[in-house]
Amino acid sequence: MSRIIPTRTNIALPTGRDLDAVRNFLFKCFVGCNEDEDRGWKRIWKRMISLEPGEIAFLDFIFPRNGKFHRKYFALLDVGFDAWEPNRKRKSYKGRPMEKNREQFREDIIIRAGYYVQTFDIDGKMTLRAQSISFAKMDDLKFEALYQATITVLLRDVCEHYKTRANLDALVDQIMGFAS
Repeated sequence: MSRIIPTRTNIALPTGRDLDAVRNFLFKCFVGCNEDEDRGWKRIWKRMISLEPGEIAFLDFIFPRNGKFHRKYFALLDVGFDAWEPNRKRKSYKGRPMEKNREQFREDIIIRAGYYVQTFDIDGKMTLRAQSISFAKMDDLKFEALYQATITVLLRDVCEHYKTRANLDALVDQIMGFAS
């Protein structure tokens, strides 16, 4: 996500035909995917040209990541989850069976990869929470770094039977249908 914080200066906005030309240029270059987004874009335009000198606006731009790469990351996590066996002697707690949990596994891997925030629980103990990997919270570069760190964690802590990264990559590619 990128944040732009424009501040209205004292320079006069174009008027008349010049303002219409700028508006037409922008609306022909950038359109929404549907009518609601087009109306939103027009509201942004009206708000921007109505700013008084010294007024500030905040614009957040979300550039979607590569969806195929996002799916590949989850295929990598699936390989790790399938290979992982909890190292526990007790298989139940208070008479209820304990099970592997994909979401907890994903969070633990992200934390071990170094992508976490430190927080406190209600008792004042420090806890680690996995950073969000949503498209809005993590750009392509950071997500690529997380992917690489995840491979390192999986090879070191979970998938010891894969001797090299190439073996793990080949399996993920096969799952994704990239290789035959």
